[in-house]
Amino acid sequence: MVLSPDQRMVQEAVRAFAQEQLWPNAAAWDKSHTFPVDAHRGLAELGCYGICVPDSLGGAGLDYVSLAVVLEEIAAGDGGTSTVISVTNCPVNAILMKHGNTAQQKQWLTPLAQGQMLGAFCLTEPHVGSDASGLRTTAVRDGDVYVLNGVKQFITSGKNGDVAIVIAVTDKDAGKRGMSAFIVPTATPGYQVARLEDKLGQHSSDTAQIVLDNCRVPVENLLGAEGDGYRIALGGLEGGRIGIAAQSIGMARSALTCAIQYAKDRTSFGKAIIDHQAVGFVYWALRSSRWV
Repeated sequence: MVLSPDQRMVQEAVRAFAQEQLWPNAAAWDKSHTFPVDAHRGLAELGCYGICVPDSLGGAGLDYVSLAVVLEEIAAGDGGTSTVISVTNCPVNAILMKHGNTAQQKQWLTPLAQGQMLGAFCLTEPHVGSDASGLRTTAVRDGDVYVLNGVKQFITSGKNGDVAIVIAVTDKDAGKRGMSAFIVPTATPGYQVARLEDKLGQHSSDTAQIVLDNCRVPVENLLGAEGDGYRIALGGLEGGRIGIAAQSIGMARSALTCAIQYAKDRTSFGKAIIDHQAVGFVYWALRSSRWV
C-alpha cells in the first residue's frame, strides 16, 4: 500500500518513538510485568490514544489506515503496549464514537482520546469466548441505576484501565436482543479485579478477570438503547481486528529483524550462519521479495 504524505509522517514519528522509548525497554517491562506509564504518556502526546477520534472530541482525527500504521509501529517496539493502545482505540473509542450520545462522548470519549483515561472492553466470560450470545452477566434496572453482576474473563487493561464498556444481559428471554452495553468506571464499587492472568508474554499489558458484584451504574451510562448490546459489541470488534492484524505485522517485522541480526552475528564452521547456504537462501529470498 502507498501511504499518503500525512500517513508517512505519522508512521515516521511513531516509529522513532517506538525505537527510542519502547524497543530498548520492552524485555525489561515484560520480565518485571511493568505497565510503562511514562511511555503511555508519550504515546498520548503523539495522539495515539485517539487516532480516529475527531479533533473536535480531542482526538487526532485520522483514518483507519493511520490506525493500522500506528499500531504496527508500536507493536514493533513492544507488543504489550500495542495491545493496550489497540483496545482503547478500538473497540472502546470506536463504540463511544458510534453509539455514545453527546454527553457520554464529552465525559468519556474526549479524555480517552487525549490519554487522560485508558479504556477496557468487557465482553468475554469464563464459559463464553466467541459466542457472545451466551453471556451470563446481568444488568438489572433499579430506579435510576443498573445493577451489574457477573464475571468477565481475559480483559485487556482490566486493572490499569479507567473505564470499561461492559456487555450484560438486560432481558434473559430475548436472546441476542436482550443484551445491553454500559459505561462502567473501574473505580465503581463492585468492580473487582479478581486476578491477573499468568501469560507467556505481553506482560506490559495486564489481562484480568473482572468480577462485577452489585456494581451500580447510573442509567445515563447505558450506551444506545436496551437490547443494542450484541450489535454494539460485534460492531466494535470489527475494527479491533484491523488492530490485531497490524500488531501481528509489527511484531513479525521485529522478530525478522532480530533473526537476521542473529544470523549475521552467530558463527559456525568459521563464518556467519547467514553465509551458509540454507540460511542465506532464506535471507536473499526475503531480500528479493522486499521483506527486508
